[in-house]
Amino acid sequence: MVDPFAAPLPDPTPQLQALRAALTRLAGSTLPAPARMALAEAQMALSALESLYSGAVDRSVFDALMAMAGPEVAPELVAQMAADLRAVRLALAAALDGANWAGIRAQTHVLVALAGSAGARGLEQASQALNLAAHEADAIRVRALGPGILAGLDGLIRFVEAADSGRAAGK
Repeated sequence: MVDPFAAPLPDPTPQLQALRAALTRLAGSTLPAPARMALAEAQMALSALESLYSGAVDRSVFDALMAMAGPEVAPELVAQMAADLRAVRLALAAALDGANWAGIRAQTHVLVALAGSAGARGLEQASQALNLAAHEADAIRVRALGPGILAGLDGLIRFVEAADSGRAAGK
């Protein structure tokens, strides 16, 4: 008899990506307030699911970035990325607290680039959703998405700082 719990689970990444794309398209449409709230909740739940599978960071993307940088530049790149992420974290938290739409847009713009280049695809996509919500001054979606994005950002900072420590120890 085959133990159904012993078999590895199939990779849900294609389905998660399809769901993310559908939610992103939906976020671009005009929705009544209850639907915007439901959309934000679905985006948060999807971000949580994405972080459960393959970790929050696709290590192969991060490693490819380090390989492109080369051994001389990689430590500096990782240290700068960690500093930039910490700066975004502080500024984004302040912008979220003050409902500063321009600040949220500016910080999520930077975060999309940093998360994408590090391989944090879920955080990148959630940041795009938050950026869109800030462009629309959609306080409901911003309040719903903000905490999850800050938590994801904290995880990415820990990942990059660990990579920075690992590279420093390897010198």
